[in-house]
Amino acid sequence: MKIEAKDLQSALTEASIKLECSVIDLEYTILQQHKSGFLGFGRKNAIIEVEVKKHKKKSFKRENKSHFKNEEKLNKFEKKENKSKKISEENELKNEMKIEPIKKEAYIVKSDAIFDSFHKEDHTSRNQDDLLDEIKIQLERLLKISCFQISLKELKMYDENCIFIRLDGEDSALLIGKEAHRYKAFSYLLHNWINLKYNLLVRLEIAEFLEKQIQGMQFYLQGVAEKIKQSGRGQTKPLDGVLIKIALEELRAMFPHKYVGIKQNGEQRFVVVNDFVKKDE
Repeated sequence: MKIEAKDLQSALTEASIKLECSVIDLEYTILQQHKSGFLGFGRKNAIIEVEVKKHKKKSFKRENKSHFKNEEKLNKFEKKENKSKKISEENELKNEMKIEPIKKEAYIVKSDAIFDSFHKEDHTSRNQDDLLDEIKIQLERLLKISCFQISLKELKMYDENCIFIRLDGEDSALLIGKEAHRYKAFSYLLHNWINLKYNLLVRLEIAEFLEKQIQGMQFYLQGVAEKIKQSGRGQTKPLDGVLIKIALEELRAMFPHKYVGIKQNGEQRFVVVNDFVKKDE
């Protein structure tokens, strides 16, 4: 009798029911091994040819053993057989699906990339107009691939060590962001690129944001300056980002003969103004 089932155990169980005997009384030949396949592909059922085993005198001791023990031995044998078949099938599947290792290729940075090089270079001998043209080309490429409707309106040297960049467009407010968080992030991005490659500082204006920040800081610093004139020293409230740079510049202009610097306390930063301490000779 031929029996087909999803696996060997199921085929033997079905055969024992049809032949009305115990599984241990069956004698079978496997015509086709079952395969579980991979993701449903290549799946095959088990096919066996089975008949009732002819009892011999040499096997009478086995027949006297309990049905439970025989079933337990058969189950252990079949589990072991299924395990070895499973391992064999997995190895076969791995061989079939073996993927050749990808050869590593050298990563080549295109010369026209936005930030084609972050290596610091010596630009002291280069013409400022050439530097500005180079920065302008790369900055316009950066703005073009951004998600903001923004464009470069002005690019010039603020002083010999600083470059001034002014951006404007429909999405100026979005680029500035709530509490200027995007302005700070974009300003840091430009600084890390331009300072590292061209050894220049960056002064970023988006719409009129920087100008308004300067006006507001100038108004605030009037009160700070009055206290400094009275006591000879003073400091600002905690500031960050562009505000601390503005306060530093304004106070240095107001008090050219005093020490004006940044003091940090934990995560907070202040601008402090003191008299210069002269060492005794």
